[in-house]
Amino acid sequence: MTSFLPQYYELLKRAVITTSGISNITPHDCRIIAADIVRKTKQSVSETTLKRIFGFAYSKFRPSIFTIDVMAKYCGYKGWEDFCQNQETKLTKTAEHTTPDWNSLKLNAEKITNFTLQVLRNKSGIPYSQTITRRVVSDHLDDFLTGDQTATVLAAPAGHGKTIALCHWIQERLLNNGAGNNNDIILFFSTSALMNAFLSGQDINHWLLALLGYTANDDVASIFDQQREKGGNFYLIVDAFDEHVYKSEQYRLLLAQLLDILALYRYSPWFRLILTMRSFTWINNRHEFNTSDDKWFIRFIGDENSAVNVPLFDANEVKQLALKINPAHHYNAPTDIALQFSHPLYFQFYYKQNTGNFTLNNISQVCLYELVSAFILGKIYMGPNSAEKLLFLQGLVEGMDIPNNNFSVSRAKINGLIKQYPQAYQDMLSIGFLRETNQSTGLHYNAHVQFTNTHFQNHALAKYLLYNNNSIFDEVLIEQVNKLLETNGQKVAVLQWCVLYAFKNGQQENFELLTHAKLSLTEKSELINFMGDMFSEQCTTTGQPEWLISYFKQDASPELFNYFFGFEFINIKYKRTLYGLLKFNLSNRKRVLIYTALAMTAILKLDMNDLEDSIKKLRSLPPESFNKFAINPLKCLDAINTYFKTAEVKREVGVELTKFYFNPPKEGNYFADTASHDMLFLLGAYTLILFQKPLKTLRYINALEQHYKKPEVSAHHGYAYFVEAVKADSYYKLNKTEPLVTTYQQYKQLYKQSPETFTDYMKTVFYSLRLKANLSIKDYRHLIEDTRMFMDAAGDHNLSKALMLGMITRTTELSEIYPQFYKQCQYEYAKMVRENGLLKEAFIPEMTTPN
Repeated sequence: MTSFLPQYYELLKRAVITTSGISNITPHDCRIIAADIVRKTKQSVSETTLKRIFGFAYSKFRPSIFTIDVMAKYCGYKGWEDFCQNQETKLTKTAEHTTPDWNSLKLNAEKITNFTLQVLRNKSGIPYSQTITRRVVSDHLDDFLTGDQTATVLAAPAGHGKTIALCHWIQERLLNNGAGNNNDIILFFSTSALMNAFLSGQDINHWLLALLGYTANDDVASIFDQQREKGGNFYLIVDAFDEHVYKSEQYRLLLAQLLDILALYRYSPWFRLILTMRSFTWINNRHEFNTSDDKWFIRFIGDENSAVNVPLFDANEVKQLALKINPAHHYNAPTDIALQFSHPLYFQFYYKQNTGNFTLNNISQVCLYELVSAFILGKIYMGPNSAEKLLFLQGLVEGMDIPNNNFSVSRAKINGLIKQYPQAYQDMLSIGFLRETNQSTGLHYNAHVQFTNTHFQNHALAKYLLYNNNSIFDEVLIEQVNKLLETNGQKVAVLQWCVLYAFKNGQQENFELLTHAKLSLTEKSELINFMGDMFSEQCTTTGQPEWLISYFKQDASPELFNYFFGFEFINIKYKRTLYGLLKFNLSNRKRVLIYTALAMTAILKLDMNDLEDSIKKLRSLPPESFNKFAINPLKCLDAINTYFKTAEVKREVGVELTKFYFNPPKEGNYFADTASHDMLFLLGAYTLILFQKPLKTLRYINALEQHYKKPEVSAHHGYAYFVEAVKADSYYKLNKTEPLVTTYQQYKQLYKQSPETFTDYMKTVFYSLRLKANLSIKDYRHLIEDTRMFMDAAGDHNLSKALMLGMITRTTELSEIYPQFYKQCQYEYAKMVRENGLLKEAFIPEMTTPN
């Protein structure tokens, strides 16, 4: 029987589709074809085998001779040998009676290209019709065609969307062909087809000619030269030209043959070669591609050593793709949340989980972790060689220099591990979980193994720590995180994986131990926002185990509850965090604190509807719920709400706060040092600001320092940070320049030491203090720049913006120094007040007496 001939195998696949009467094959059609084969031949080719043949399922091996023999019989031939002889006869007759021409080459190439496009479109994780054109890829390829280079590469890690972006570009070129705008030949196929030809022992150049219907004796090059004046080019495009799928020696020989083709046509102006590959393939083999002769169009983005010119989605592409999938849903997801789906692979997983009702408006931090977990479950834990993969990953993490933030491991260091688990290692390379890079020089061997992204890396770090701690979330585990990741930016992400693991495995009672984690306020903000989302999503998920249902039926422990509180955490995500706490069966006292925090978040955003909703919920609670608070939060919030609407202050709240600082409560637990008390006392301080009596505010703070606490101002203590800022605001209103500037210099030093530890609201307060200090000493040199930085830091904190704009507008001498800037501030201020339904007088009050 005739051996496997890949050029005829491709023709046989097209013949099977034609015989079946199917125009565009889909995975479901493989079942129909399998049944039709049985009916016509009385022999069986399984649906799964057909899916492998047509590219809908992964296969390392070519089909058996029996399979292709049955396929040939299905198409009306006696068998595979008869089919091959028939094709050879047709080819001979064509060679004898026709002269090769441009149009016949183009027609044959289009058949192959359209078949490849059809297979790749059907393999798209998101329906291809709902995918988008990538402008960055189209621009890259269009720029390549306008230059003199012969070859280009689209390189990126696995899952960046190289193939789908390339398919869109090819389709556009084919449409231009059809419209008569160009006269190009496009021959497009995947590396698997190329490898099949290579393994059959054929010369790749001759195989390509055979695919196009010609023999090695045909003078195809002369056709190209004759047609060049008509504007036609020949594009040889190979997708997924990656080394990890094949044995090293096979890939080297295949690469050599492809480069021979490039060398053959490198000076032919009509020839263009386009390859797609993973970044590490280019890095490991760039010395072979000989990029120094200016025949390669590369244009990598950013660091050349990263070898990426197909980046992840940007925010606009995420939005465009979401709207194309579901145009009925208005897109309003925050940019930082939506960019969690900048990785096309994660977007694909999320789509598969939410096909029936796709929207990005309800996504959260936890969602991305769940998607990564789904990937790891399917590809690592449930796939072949799963135990070996886990053992390999443990050894890989052990080889990392984690304390020094070095997560790349020398291949020489783990060569024994690779030899022990070779198949597991190759599997993880092939799915894009790991990558191997070789940047060796003549003086230094520099080959390393690393995870392809930080999500996989942090998951592996968390699993390593849990494995070494008998999979128990306890104080020992947290201490290990503190020690191993002390100066590491991955600490929060690793902790989040550990928290998610503990929550899924019934160890949630230990969450109060998180107080022992050494985190900056920014890191703590990230962690509690993650946990709030986790509580919200897990509580509403159907089919939860009884222990999880019972967990939410109980009250939150005081340690865990207070861990979530802090004025410094207020931002867009914090609202979701607080609602996550409401999933518990909280006491009325704790509900008061939650609704108070929600109201304070609404105040900073100037969201009057949310503010009134929180006040309404507070009023619905029993009056005795407020008895054990030194400061009644409801009265403070009601006073602030009234002030926004009428610019009038409720005097009774002033009386109550005055009584507090002259005669604070002596009995009871009113001054216990807790985060929730921090919030209440800060609320009282901010309420007093309404009266425009800065001395009252200072007396109130003095009472807190005597009876509550007076911690040293630092970037790690939110309460002290904000109390001192309120004092500085009082100095500004009292024209006490010296203590105001002293306070600012203290904050400036803190910010200079560790800006990354400042949360968004802390940065807002810092820049506000800078503006007040400079306005106080009439130093206006950097006023415009400082105002811009303040506005950027403030984000959605509209109250801070309104107060600052009001302060600038009140400084009338600026109208002469910076007239355009002053007018812009007036306009922005009026717009903000108008859009939020507020009174202008509430933010530019007349200065009253200081006492």
